[in-house]
Amino acid sequence: MSSIVEVAVPAEDLALGSTLREVPDATIESLQYASAGSDQATSELAIEGGDHVEAAVRRDATVESVTALATLADECVLRVEWTPQTARRFRDLYPDEGVALGVRAIDGSWCFRLLFGDRDAMEDWHRSGGESDVRFEIESVHDPTTTVQSRDHGLSEKQYETLKSALRRGFYDVPRRVTLRELAAEFDVSHQALSERLARAHEVTISNVVAEEFPVARVK
Repeated sequence: MSSIVEVAVPAEDLALGSTLREVPDATIESLQYASAGSDQATSELAIEGGDHVEAAVRRDATVESVTALATLADECVLRVEWTPQTARRFRDLYPDEGVALGVRAIDGSWCFRLLFGDRDAMEDWHRSGGESDVRFEIESVHDPTTTVQSRDHGLSEKQYETLKSALRRGFYDVPRRVTLRELAAEFDVSHQALSERLARAHEVTISNVVAEEFPVARVK
């Protein structure tokens, strides 16, 4: 059975680390998803975060060149040519039998959704990843063959702690006793980053509790 793995990689170890430090509210999404062996020298990126994001990308040490493809109110689309070292690190993330379903950078990390044909392919990729210089954390594994019976319901540590704090502080009360911005300040992230973290945590929890035929397991 196929597996979908959600992986977090520190931007400092992969790409655009200085950009995300300079513009912490920026959201970067790849518009092209790759399979193993494909050329990772360039990427087309949709970037939200204000006018100065493009300038920050152009100054970033992981970038060779930038071509502006489109500009909207608060978003731009850029074609980025990576440095050889950065391109190699992207290639290292794509295993022989893996396909990226989604790639985005937010809150200082790159987040990948990788599809594998079976569990063995995923485990082979995980073993080979230990040999590369790219640090990554597996946040969750969507696997129809695995049943989760644990306190955290397959959540990553960050997701679990965020949900616990939101519940404890009254985020789910009616009316709410704490705002999203106040919670974000507690975790020292942008309100958009916390909103996306909560959304992922809700999806994982609901999938495990309700949709038993498609449980979600986190690799420990």
